[in-house]
Amino acid sequence: MDRADVAALANALREAFLADGGEMRERKTVTGEAFLLGEHAVGQIDVRANVVRARLWLSDEDRRRFEARPTFDPESGWLHVVSDEDVELVRSLIPAASRTAASGADAAPPAPRSVDAAPPRAAPTKRRRAAPAALPSHSRRARD
Repeated sequence: MDRADVAALANALREAFLADGGEMRERKTVTGEAFLLGEHAVGQIDVRANVVRARLWLSDEDRRRFEARPTFDPESGWLHVVSDEDVELVRSLIPAASRTAASGADAAPPAPRSVDAAPPRAAPTKRRRAAPAALPSHSRRARD
């Protein structure tokens, strides 16, 4: 995806959030924007390495619809926005996220899920470094 496409998708998402209501506030983040109603998060856009990602704070039912999209990444909890269809899905769910934020109800973005749950790692043990063993005299001659 080239920079123009990335910029167009990110701008379309930003406009969709801001078009939802006059009380929507935009906050810059390190790699994108966050959108809030009052003190409640509605969504977030992230742009880096020529990838546009979106995340919405939704009720459980709406979150399932968001997570069902083929470009949703369960390992990160972000929707990779690669087409106008992805933008339309986010646009269609912004009102639901806004209603949830306005009501003050508990909502959350999709949580990252580990596809291959690795067992927890044991605490590191303290290792002592041993001095190298002295080489026998016949080995020294073989090296020289």
